[in-house]
Amino acid sequence: MYRVLVVDDEPLAQKSVCSIIEKRSKNYRVIETAENGQEALEKARKLVPDLIICDIKMPLLSGVELSSIIREEFPEICFIIISGYQDFEYARSAIRSGVTDYLLKPIVPAELLKTLKYTETKIREIHYKERNRILRTLGNGESVDMAKVKRYMPYEQYYGAILRTNGLPRRFSMDKRREIYSDIHESYMIFGRDEMESLCLIPCELVAEGEFLHYLNKLQKQQSASNYYTLIYDSRPFTVDKLQEKIKNLYQNLDQCSSVGVTQILNLAEKQNVRTDSTVEIQKRESKVLTKLETAARSKNPEQIRNEIRQGYEFLEKDHPPQLWMENFTREVLAIMRQYGLCRLSPEESDYQMNDAFFYATSIQTLADSLLDVFLDFDKEERSSKVDSQEYFNMISSYLEENLGKTITLPELCHHFGISQTYMSRLFRKYSGNSFNQYLTELRMTQAKKLLSEKPDILIKDVAAIVGYEDQFYFSRLFRSYTGKSPSEFLKGFNVEG
Repeated sequence: MYRVLVVDDEPLAQKSVCSIIEKRSKNYRVIETAENGQEALEKARKLVPDLIICDIKMPLLSGVELSSIIREEFPEICFIIISGYQDFEYARSAIRSGVTDYLLKPIVPAELLKTLKYTETKIREIHYKERNRILRTLGNGESVDMAKVKRYMPYEQYYGAILRTNGLPRRFSMDKRREIYSDIHESYMIFGRDEMESLCLIPCELVAEGEFLHYLNKLQKQQSASNYYTLIYDSRPFTVDKLQEKIKNLYQNLDQCSSVGVTQILNLAEKQNVRTDSTVEIQKRESKVLTKLETAARSKNPEQIRNEIRQGYEFLEKDHPPQLWMENFTREVLAIMRQYGLCRLSPEESDYQMNDAFFYATSIQTLADSLLDVFLDFDKEERSSKVDSQEYFNMISSYLEENLGKTITLPELCHHFGISQTYMSRLFRKYSGNSFNQYLTELRMTQAKKLLSEKPDILIKDVAAIVGYEDQFYFSRLFRSYTGKSPSEFLKGFNVEG
């Protein structure tokens, strides 16, 4: 329910506005009143309402002056000005300065309700954006003002879960990422640091524990058989004041548990599920592998080095080490390769390639195969002018455009063109400036916009399927992240413009 501050120096006018809201508007609640502009400013600073309804002529501070100060300090607060007919031009200037709307005296209930309904749409959008800012901040490990959390999170209790497809977000290089949010009309709040992640906050008022678990089961079934995933959740509900602590705990457990190629499901309510790997044993294995790799590196024998790298990663796989640990191990391997002159890639380029290797790996084997091209700089045959050309990349792009409706993975694309995953990633970076995932998603979003523009009667679920998404809601989240609008909003705007 949206909170309203009513400001008017005429008691009867003030009472009339409050009465209309309390009796006829179910989505608003009057939390306070004020009789002059200065009192209203003090109460607004203390209470931070969603909406202020204010007479234009007020003692101490006029409605226009008050709105100007409020807009500067609290741009998220909506403002409705009430004016007499003689003040119409004055009220219109207030509109231009940021006031949401204005009403003429005497107040007609139907007109006030109509204005409130219009304003409600704006407030809902403001709350949606503020919730997204909160989730982004918490998702990046930063703290937020709990007063804002309580204000913009609309329910008292939630269930929490995080689902990560394949590995953790890109960590080695500052590659651009596109965050994913739930649609404004979804009751479940979703945030992803990229398109492979879903942090889910589900209001307890809307679902029971069994329904929450059923939703998680549905998410698992949507995962491709070619991928692995990590699902961390808590079957115990938590209150909104614990949101920051809960999200931090979910991300910490994701970092600790995520292991390349291993699907894992962890309920934080069941402590026996928490990893109990022996760090000492893993370190012993790592030391043994690095010693053998250094011996092989001294030999400068490419085949021997390749075999030792593959066998080393497979040896370590038995412990299912966390990805974070495997990343540090990989840096140790790279340091050995550089020491013996086997890797001549620049640090920036090797970081980028390691980034992609972990991001797209679906097993330790595929990870090791991709990293071989990072560790060793022996093979040159792939880098022929025919392959490393704009014309060849255009062939790859055309193939993607012709197969948008299919599930396309980077390994499958590499197999089709007979190119290693590492080299394919280089081509995407060189000729598009994007990663494979980013490029493919942008192609799909471009096609989706074209379909919505050319076929205004098409169903959104059909657009999603045509461009390669089985889940309509997931498609809508991606579409909004790329266009700033949901598919329905995009379609509506196009129809209006048309």
